[in-house]
Amino acid sequence: MPVILNPENMPTESSGEGWTKISLAGLANTGTSAIAARRWSLKSMAAGPEQRHKDADEMLYVISGRGAIVVNGERLLLEQETVLWLEPGDVYQLIAGDDGLEVLQGYAPGE
Repeated sequence: MPVILNPENMPTESSGEGWTKISLAGLANTGTSAIAARRWSLKSMAAGPEQRHKDADEMLYVISGRGAIVVNGERLLLEQETVLWLEPGDVYQLIAGDDGLEVLQGYAPGE
């Protein structure tokens, strides 16, 4: 059965200085842990927390803005519509450019 989620079903999962992580889909609002989707919003020049999913491939899609991502110590540039595929165990951190950064994150959580 299809599930439609509206903004009121998408809670802020965590936030920090200049960044917010919103849970778009996951166990709490879909009833399944088969896939998780989050939206990262970073204000101008903000850096998100360091992230790592040890058991899951992960996809990041830049919705808007520009910035960079540091993956395992390597800095890569990000711009609108960039897609980045990460392997299990990659350690990364998002860093927004002057106009901020909006990123869609998708992965399949481990059991």
